[in-house]
Amino acid sequence: MNAVTTEAPSAGQQHWQQGVALAAGQQWREAARAFGRATRAAPRDALYWLNLAHAQRHAGALKRAVAAARRALRVNPKEALALRVLGDCLLQMHRYAEAADAFAQLEAMDQSDPHAMVQHASVLQALNRHGDASAVLLRALAIEPAHVRAHALLSDSCRDRGLKREAVECMKTVLALQPDNLEALSRVSFEKRHLLDWSDLATDMQRMETLLAQTPADAQRVTASFAMLSLPLAGDAQLKSARVEARALAAGAVPLPALQPEDLPAGRIRVGFVSFDFRDHPVSQLLVDVLEGIDRERFDVFLYSSGPDDGSALRGRLQQMADGFVDLRGLSDAQAAARIRADGVHLLVDLMGHTRGMRLGVFARRPAPVQVAYLGYPATTGADYIDYLIGDPLVTPLELAHDYTEKLAQMPLTLQPNGRSRPLPQPMSRAQAGLPEDAFVMCAFNHTYKILPEAFDAWCAVMKDVPHAVLWLKETNAQLHDNVRAAARERGIDPQRVIFAPGLPYAEHFSRLALADVFVDTWPYNAHTTASDALWAGVPVVTLYGNSYASRVAASVLNAAGLAELAFATVHDYRCAITALAADAELRAGYKKHLTERRLALPLYDTPRYTRELEALFERMVARWRAGQAPEHLPADHGLAS
Repeated sequence: MNAVTTEAPSAGQQHWQQGVALAAGQQWREAARAFGRATRAAPRDALYWLNLAHAQRHAGALKRAVAAARRALRVNPKEALALRVLGDCLLQMHRYAEAADAFAQLEAMDQSDPHAMVQHASVLQALNRHGDASAVLLRALAIEPAHVRAHALLSDSCRDRGLKREAVECMKTVLALQPDNLEALSRVSFEKRHLLDWSDLATDMQRMETLLAQTPADAQRVTASFAMLSLPLAGDAQLKSARVEARALAAGAVPLPALQPEDLPAGRIRVGFVSFDFRDHPVSQLLVDVLEGIDRERFDVFLYSSGPDDGSALRGRLQQMADGFVDLRGLSDAQAAARIRADGVHLLVDLMGHTRGMRLGVFARRPAPVQVAYLGYPATTGADYIDYLIGDPLVTPLELAHDYTEKLAQMPLTLQPNGRSRPLPQPMSRAQAGLPEDAFVMCAFNHTYKILPEAFDAWCAVMKDVPHAVLWLKETNAQLHDNVRAAARERGIDPQRVIFAPGLPYAEHFSRLALADVFVDTWPYNAHTTASDALWAGVPVVTLYGNSYASRVAASVLNAAGLAELAFATVHDYRCAITALAADAELRAGYKKHLTERRLALPLYDTPRYTRELEALFERMVARWRAGQAPEHLPADHGLAS
């Protein structure tokens, strides 16, 4: 009988087996070390490199995981799992072009995995390749027709290609597959409102409130909070939506060690601003003059950009004025937080909240000792990792502090920054803009998702009372016209009295805007940048305010422009004010004269004063931290507003 011999495992196999055991217990760092030893013992074994990449990905070492996955592919170019890990890590690092290439290679190998295909589509969308993304998603759905994420992303692709109706239908499919999907319900309603489709609006809102009420207080749930801001939901519902979403966005985030005052220099305050919109965008248009004017003897200004470089002059201005301009694309949330921590930022400002491109996951890691929400999102973030929200006495009165998770930090007059570099209106005829010469022109240039039936009812009531009045709407998409005209017809108004304004370049927009007689606002989501644009063009704004941040900004802007009397608490008063303007040409002329002749003297456009006020508020926040005091409400310091 022959003897049986058992070959001892090689050193590489021993380390690999140890790594497998550690990975089974989710001890990822230790597993990565074991797999690393295996690769050193057997560098030509693709399996060892693949396992190393997998463990490093789970341990959060994404750059190392990418390197290990690429090494596995050099050993075995057909290793599909290595491409999966590579694409996933690159996606998490926001290195979208490289991720798209990895997923494309995976598909070329005939690896028909719907999950990987959906990841591929998501990076194509991030690259604004929406047609390509749609094609990938349709292939994924041919394999797995009930793939919820694929239908949701297909809705996004349709939306970004201007196919709003198709976007609604795709999201309705998500809702049919998951009837309790609050995010899908919120987004169905949101996309319908882009089209002025108000069918089932009351039912949808009631369902949203029910689903929010059923959501546990400590839940982690994506709710599409931004889409809810333009609905008249109760403040506690909006707050809960933001809270559970902020918690979901922070899932898995490990905060960096807390900083003490002695850990950072005691001289100039280093302020960092994080935004997807450091480009030709309303947030940057509002803020750039203020950023340029911040006192560099007392402050350093760092800009952290998570969005695209559009090559615009505004992007160039921002890069030029910053003491440090850092492109966060290509960095995971953890890597971005580490970079901000290394830069020694005292106060980190989020300019996005729950809007597209947001990076709240960076803030969840606590890179700065003071973290602040400002300007870009008109509501609470719901995040316990954001210390302050900047508002003002009108927008965020302290008696409404219960609707915010942040402490309220009030600017003395208005939270909205406004530079003086907006283009001035140039001569333009009404005929050039497609307007009747003798009409009373009610301009409603807010985005159409903000328009609810109650506002449209009020505008149509004015048109009934004022036969020469017309409604001038922003043409936000090509599929809008039929619903708008039908809504007017249902209210007894000739649809031809609703005129659409197509998109124009920024400078020409102001020349056209100046042709309006009045800007009629929406609620509960007011005009914000759009309101200050109208006032700059010499057009009075009539607004209706409520209790939410989003519903009070126009009132704040009007107050800072010396026109507080044009903000109203009831629909009746709002409508009467518009009708009064229609009947009194002298009154209209007085408002236009006030706005055009005193433009640069109005507090709303006093950029140097606003900048000093913002600097003082930043200093108050940092002073509390340096003194070892917890964040607290910071009421307006009116001594600076004189």
